[in-house]
Amino acid sequence: MIIELNNIIIDSKVKLSYLDDIVKYIRDNEKRILDFFNIDKLSQKYKIIIMPFNEFRDYIINKYGKYENFQRGDTDKSSNTIRILSFEDQKEYTTHKDEDFNSYLKMILHEFVHACNDEINNDYYETTWFNEGLATNLANQNYNVIDLSDCDFNRLKKEWNNYGKNKYSYAFTIVNYIINNYSKEELDKLISDSNYLREKSNEIFNNIKNK
Repeated sequence: MIIELNNIIIDSKVKLSYLDDIVKYIRDNEKRILDFFNIDKLSQKYKIIIMPFNEFRDYIINKYGKYENFQRGDTDKSSNTIRILSFEDQKEYTTHKDEDFNSYLKMILHEFVHACNDEINNDYYETTWFNEGLATNLANQNYNVIDLSDCDFNRLKKEWNNYGKNKYSYAFTIVNYIINNYSKEELDKLISDSNYLREKSNEIFNNIKNK
């Protein structure tokens, strides 16, 4: 079954009992996300595909060279496609076995945030921490603000894929502070201008770390 909304088309390769819940959650949240990025609508609709584990894993391996068992969603700007692992297979095959359906919906919204972010700027070189921090914060995912004293920020910037433990919590913490303390004008510039973000990133991190 294919459902078309204002900014997305939802398709599933598995039979879902919760498709209506996904549709409602996106409808309830998409305007808030679009408004944050100062977007009326996406220039091209994204397709959300709900996938079984084997297809999702094979796609991730083909794109990134390996699959890690925490992965359950991916946004691809080149094809305007968001691929999501089914909720049942998330619980069976990933490290998110104990997370409830509300967490699953937030993860889908996380990927929609990436789609909106990419509409403004998809230069992720040494800025993945910022983009992931935006996505975790705007999707209201279950992260807490944590101590940054153990965060190796240079590694977080340069080695995001291999950083390991706490990278999402560090990103959430840094961007949570930016969202709540920086002006909208400054935030918009950080989002839209990756060169500016890269120039300011160490200053931003050190200011937050020393609070």
